Amino acid sequence: MKRLLAVPAVLVIAALFGLTGCNQQQGTVVTVKLLNQWGTPATATVIYQVGNGEWKLAARQDYGVYSFVVPPGETRYGVSANCIPSVLGLDTIGFFGTYQLTTNDATEVVFPCLNLSDQQMTEMTVTWDATALSGDRIRAFDALSRRSTSISPFTFSTLVGNQQPFLFLAYSTTSNFADLKGVVFERLDVTGANPSHSVTFGAGDAAVLGAVSGPATPAGFNDCNLDVYFQTSDGLLADDLGEASGNPCSGAYAKIPGTASGDVYVMTASYDHASDNRALVTMSFPEATGLGDVTLPALPSPWPAGYSVTAAALPTFTLDHPDGDAIGYMILYGGNGYFWTVYVSADWLAGATDYTLPDLSSAPDFGGVVPLSGEDMGWQVAALFSDHPMGDWLASQRWIGMGGPIMAPLIPGATLQAASDTGTFTVP
Repeated sequence: MKRLLAVPAVLVIAALFGLTGCNQQQGTVVTVKLLNQWGTPATATVIYQVGNGEWKLAARQDYGVYSFVVPPGETRYGVSANCIPSVLGLDTIGFFGTYQLTTNDATEVVFPCLNLSDQQMTEMTVTWDATALSGDRIRAFDALSRRSTSISPFTFSTLVGNQQPFLFLAYSTTSNFADLKGVVFERLDVTGANPSHSVTFGAGDAAVLGAVSGPATPAGFNDCNLDVYFQTSDGLLADDLGEASGNPCSGAYAKIPGTASGDVYVMTASYDHASDNRALVTMSFPEATGLGDVTLPALPSPWPAGYSVTAAALPTFTLDHPDGDAIGYMILYGGNGYFWTVYVSADWLAGATDYTLPDLSSAPDFGGVVPLSGEDMGWQVAALFSDHPMGDWLASQRWIGMGGPIMAPLIPGATLQAASDTGTFTVP
């Protein structure tokens, strides 16, 4: 299935500061924060651009915090992060992120950067029993990983700390959503040597379902595919918690007991075109506590058939989606050992429709951002629509992993829709 990729790897926050000196306005400070998948500071190489100027290194203010100044009279800026800086020649690959925004969009942004180096881990043994619910296998999730097993006890790696989140799901026969029997969500203190835990599924842990519905299938598109995730504010991410089908889209999701403020669902209904690479997506991020039935927002219009890019090492995209209220665009561009996510706001474009990926190659640790002639590259362009502006999304401190280095921003309670198209070319 074609998916809307959400980018990649990543980022930032928003606050407006007026610098004064001699009672004169000196410009607007833009603050850049780098956060790992658990919301703690990370590190990378950060560069910035003012207007159409050259790209320069941003000043480091603290671990994982950088800044630069947009001078008076200018509002447009770009900022980029390479979450795999040059180590042992790794400047030829990387997971790059770029935002093209204005100070009206945001003066604080966040990039997510996957990072394990500052986390303490241990091995924990879990004993489980789901016979009361006719369960013969479980899936276990924590803030580090997931594990599927029919064996008890089992041991897996987890993070050390107090009140670590764990989600245990019991199944019968298969680990498919249709065979879900029980749900246990707990917060555990993982400390000391050789920690262990016991999970016994009782009648009170039987799976409870809520209804979820989505838009009707647009002409020429296949019926919906529903993905339901559950994410806590401290990094647990569980998938395959719902399913839906039909026209209009209709299905169910599993309710998680014992949730707290900040625990959210990520519900995504995607519709793939029957004969080309276009796709439509509608997403909702409802708070988990007390959640009832969910209706996903309407879909945007698809891109017109035949969308193409101007092939080059740094290709040009036409950003003129027929729905006139896009908050901006996301572009994914990548090849072998190379992945670049770009967000461009509508305010930065200021009515322009042609957008060429910027040349960052002269900046430190960005030498691999321009592919060589003959390389096979893939691209995706998505027009974004939301009840929140682009700046809010890129200032979010919550991100969700979408596979590999791809990370997408998350705002609890918000909605997001996208129309995408995808293609490939060989660099001329």
